[in-house]
Amino acid sequence: MYPQGAKFRPNFAVTRAGLAEALVLGGRVPQYLPASRTYSDVRDPQTMLFIESVQHAPQGALFTNVQPGGSFSPYAQVDRLTAAIALVRTAGLRSQAESSSVTLSNILDIGVVPPALRGYVQVAVSRGLLTTDGMNFRPQAKLTRAELAHAMTTLARMATE
Repeated sequence: MYPQGAKFRPNFAVTRAGLAEALVLGGRVPQYLPASRTYSDVRDPQTMLFIESVQHAPQGALFTNVQPGGSFSPYAQVDRLTAAIALVRTAGLRSQAESSSVTLSNILDIGVVPPALRGYVQVAVSRGLLTTDGMNFRPQAKLTRAELAHAMTTLARMATE
């Protein structure tokens, strides 16, 4: 992740394109560039490379809340639930997150997460990709640059285990 100006700005929100960029530049997702763009609002060639790469990742599309041909919203803030899904899939833990054996303990606000995605939250927290705030995950809260830096470090450590 690059600083913004002369500062890192750890509490600033990460954009959807910023998360895609970090995952590709961090070596967690191979680069992919299709012949034509998949999303109507992604026109910049560099941004397109990052977004197309994460959406065509070997682990499956990392952003599950978009449809090909529609809008990706690259400059919108990424929420913690979307980040949890992307990070868990990047780590190769999709099957674990989607298994029926996932138990949801200690997360008080898990009820606001759709049932099909609760396993992603549990795996992201249990593997240290994301943390809770007390006993709340805060799925709709913005992902901060500090949280992304922590997640990228955790992904790198997981890759060497």
